[in-house]
Amino acid sequence: MNNESERARLAGLLAERALFRESVVLASGRRSDYYLDVRQVLLDPEGAYLAGRLSYPVLAPAGPRAVGGLTLGADPLVCAVSAAAYAAGDHWTGFFVRKEAKKHGLQHWLEGPFVEEGTPVAIVDDVLTSGGSMLIALEKARAAGALVVAALVVVDRGEDDGRAKVEAELAGAPLHALFTAQELLAL
Repeated sequence: MNNESERARLAGLLAERALFRESVVLASGRRSDYYLDVRQVLLDPEGAYLAGRLSYPVLAPAGPRAVGGLTLGADPLVCAVSAAAYAAGDHWTGFFVRKEAKKHGLQHWLEGPFVEEGTPVAIVDDVLTSGGSMLIALEKARAAGALVVAALVVVDRGEDDGRAKVEAELAGAPLHALFTAQELLAL
């Protein structure tokens, strides 16, 4: 498969298995007439493979050495991108940002082997709506010493100024989306 056929296949999987056209309340508290449960695709081996293969070349020019995001939405994508990077000859470790610090042990916000002061990282997530999850991941990764060089989401809903909020916090680092919700809704 080439990049365009892989992109078309992942779009088809997302439209078929992750897009639910029904009224739901989003994490932001806003009501929507559709829901994207991208994990339904990213936890499938084909979906994970395709998402990793498509995400890696988009993030690679920024030169990250680690990739991570807020648990649970980012977890499968972190693993897929890290594996795709390794297959391409790059060693990008993965990390997960907890929703709250551990109450025991070292009480870390991040899980994973990546952190040294100044480590270049890419922040990823499954869906971007209001930007809340990505903003938390950015804050905690920076607090741990990371240098955020890029960010990527599988689907940008194009709502609630999420992209603008995240781009403002990225301070010039690029924010990429593999798909927009409108692309998937049109399938």
